[in-house]
Amino acid sequence: MAQSYYSVIIIGAGAAGIAAATKLLKNNFNNFIILEAENRIGGRIQTLPFGDGHIELGAQWIHGEEGNVVFQMASAQNLVSDKRETIQQFTNSTFVTSSGREIKSNHLREYINVAYSVLDDSPKDDLERFMSLGELFQKRVENVLVDTEELPLKQFINWCQHYQNSYNGSDSWFEASAINIDTYKSCPGYPAISWKSKGYSTEKFNDEVEHLHIKDKVIFGKEVVKIYWSGDQAEILCADNSRFQAQCILNTMSLGVLKNLCNELFEPDLPEYKLKAIQNLGIGTVDKLFLKFPYSWWSKNNTGFSFLWSNDDREKFIKENKRRGWDYLCDVFGFYICDNCPNTLLGWIVGPAARNMERKSLDEIKIGLMYLLNKFLGNKYTIPFPDLVTRSQWGSNSHFYGSYSFHSMNTDKEGKANSQLAKPLINSNGKNILLFGGEATHSSYFSTVHGAIESGWREADRILEQFSE
Repeated sequence: MAQSYYSVIIIGAGAAGIAAATKLLKNNFNNFIILEAENRIGGRIQTLPFGDGHIELGAQWIHGEEGNVVFQMASAQNLVSDKRETIQQFTNSTFVTSSGREIKSNHLREYINVAYSVLDDSPKDDLERFMSLGELFQKRVENVLVDTEELPLKQFINWCQHYQNSYNGSDSWFEASAINIDTYKSCPGYPAISWKSKGYSTEKFNDEVEHLHIKDKVIFGKEVVKIYWSGDQAEILCADNSRFQAQCILNTMSLGVLKNLCNELFEPDLPEYKLKAIQNLGIGTVDKLFLKFPYSWWSKNNTGFSFLWSNDDREKFIKENKRRGWDYLCDVFGFYICDNCPNTLLGWIVGPAARNMERKSLDEIKIGLMYLLNKFLGNKYTIPFPDLVTRSQWGSNSHFYGSYSFHSMNTDKEGKANSQLAKPLINSNGKNILLFGGEATHSSYFSTVHGAIESGWREADRILEQFSE
């Protein structure tokens, strides 16, 4: 009969779970397993072959350099691209209106620079500190940017909201706290660094995983449905009715899963402070849409296309295509050249529209996206039908229920939600019995892979200290 009792059980083989396992094995701590609901390791990191290249369905960039453990590991293996133009991919893109008119205004660069400075600049006073990110943006730009017929301000601000939501992970920037600008700690250096080739899946980056035989510790297809954590030991029940016992559990489930299942997942219930932390932290849906074409039909120096909808065109489009269910297309805010995948465009979509898109078939999506591209760009380009189409589905996948966490309006009013979520729960003997890891438990690097890795190391240290006593 297979072993079912361990010193430690790690739930989740994402960045946090694998980081914890790596540290445990390096310290000769072997009596543990990892239960993973999916059939792969990586969690919200998922690199896929796509034609003659690779795409990242989830985490894509390395955010910053100094103090970033991902950058340190990747650069040591010479895996980091020398290009530092990722952000410019958006800002230098061709902005096009829903009437098919390309924006050539001299004010566009000024608008973009103002938008970036506003979203980087800390709240100045108590009034601003308790604003949402959307309110702060609107307050700061209303007397700076001027509405013109050539460059309509409302359309530009709407694009800024979609772009910022994709960066923050929020469904709406009116849900995100302005204090988020201060509480999220950026690593010095370029903010969004690309990989040279295969991203997070590159063989060299996974050498350590292979060398330590971490995959031998993972049991795939184990969806945890109950965690019993009272008494001297913990027990886990999986959806297939298998059970596992341990002295200590490290739970690295995503915040989205905790939000959806916390009231039924744990027995006894989690303490009120932890439930409040889960409730007050935010998580939204950021999805990607990949189109691979037989050739690059866009101009050689083009970095992508950003779409500006007028309210009238948006309402008309939704009304005319109501039976097709194409309203989600109005929230695809642009298509951009895809790193490491020739002839491929990457579209971005966030929030409820993204979750709506996830319910569509790939054939429906392909037809809709081609209609969208031709609406905006058909006046200038002859667009061939794509050879391949795929998309992410982070919002509807019950093993994630979202993309990455952010500080909501409630997070910073209550304070310390990340550290409260990270706080271990103890048993009757005063020993840690239920630990929490993952990007949402990091107080300053939440939403990032390097934050997830650091949280895994933090909890591994906690485990090693407990079992050395």
